[in-house]
Amino acid sequence: LMPKYTVKLPGVIMIFLSQGLCLDPTAVTKAFTQCHIIVFTSMFCFVVYPTAVMGITTCLRYLGYNEYFRVGMVVTAVMPTTTAMSTILTTLSGGNVPVAVANATLNNLMGIVCTPVLVMFL
Repeated sequence: LMPKYTVKLPGVIMIFLSQGLCLDPTAVTKAFTQCHIIVFTSMFCFVVYPTAVMGITTCLRYLGYNEYFRVGMVVTAVMPTTTAMSTILTTLSGGNVPVAVANATLNNLMGIVCTPVLVMFL
C-alpha cells in the first residue's frame, strides 16, 4: 500500500472539500479585503517568527547543538503554515474560517518567493 496516495491525499481532499462547501463565497471575498489581518499574520509568519528562531539558534550554537539541527529549525521557521492545518485549527477554535482560508492561501503564495529568499539570507 502507498499511504501517501491511499490515505493522505484523500484526507486532504476531504478537508478542502468539506471546508469549501461550508464557506459562503461572499464571506471569502470579504475576508480578502481585511488587509490588516493578512498583513499582521504575514509579518508574523515571515519576519517575527524567523527572527525569533534565528535568535534561538544563535544561542543553541553557543550551547553546542548540532549545526544540522539549527539549520532545520531555520528552514522550518521560514515556511508558511499549511492551509489544511490553519483551517482545521480555526474551525476547532471557533474562529473566522474565511479569513483563515484567505490568509493561508495568500501566505502560501507569498511563501513561494519568501521562503527561498529567507533561506538564502538566514
